[in-house]
Amino acid sequence: MERKTQDWLPYTLTLIIGVMFWLLAQTAKANSVVVYEIDSQRTRISFNWSYFGMLSPPGSFSQATGRIYGNLDDPMSSSVEVAIPVRTLKTFMPAIDNELLNSGDFFKPEQYPIMRFRSDGIMHVDKREKTFSLTGTLTVNGISKPVILSTQSPAKDQNPFATRKPGMELTATTRFRRSEFGMTRMLGVVGDEMQVKLKVVAVEKSRQAQMPPITQ
Repeated sequence: MERKTQDWLPYTLTLIIGVMFWLLAQTAKANSVVVYEIDSQRTRISFNWSYFGMLSPPGSFSQATGRIYGNLDDPMSSSVEVAIPVRTLKTFMPAIDNELLNSGDFFKPEQYPIMRFRSDGIMHVDKREKTFSLTGTLTVNGISKPVILSTQSPAKDQNPFATRKPGMELTATTRFRRSEFGMTRMLGVVGDEMQVKLKVVAVEKSRQAQMPPITQ
C-alpha cells in the first residue's frame, strides 16, 4: 500500500500544480477589463447644422458622464456609454438656445433631460492609423436610433482601450437626422442633418472580471 501511495504522489503533485496555475490564470483574467470614468470637465461635445444652406457656427454640450470598458484580452468587445445633460446646450446666440431648449419643438429637456449613447460593437479597425468605428444606439427625446461613430485614439498600444497610462482619450464624429428624433420644425430652412464631434477624456478607475451586460 505504501508503494502505491508513492507511485501516485508525482501524479497528485502534477494535478495540484496544474490547478494552481489554472487558478492563477483565472485571477489574471479577473483583471482583464479596465474601467475608465469619463472626465466631465475635459470632455467636449460640439455640433453643427446648416442654416439656409450655410454651415452654422458650432454649438456645444458639456458635463458629459459615462464609462469606457476596455477589454485587455479582446479589444473588439470593449464598449462605451455616455450620458449628456440636454440643458448644458450652448450656441452662439441665447435666442437660439431658448428656442432649442424651451419651445418644445426641438429638445424636450423637462421630459427627457439626458441624451445617451451606448456602443454595441466595433468595426473597421485600422491598427496603423488607430481608427475604428463604434456602432451603437443614440437616444434623444426618448427616441433611440442606431448610429455609427468614426473614432480615433492617440494611444500607442495596439489596443486603444487599454493604454499603459492611467487615462485615455478618444475623438469621434457622427451624423444623424434631427427629424428622426422628433425635431421636424423648420425643415428646409434649418438643415435636417446634425454633425457631431466628441472629444472624450477618461481616467482609469478600476479593473473587473468581465464586461457589464448591455442595457437599453
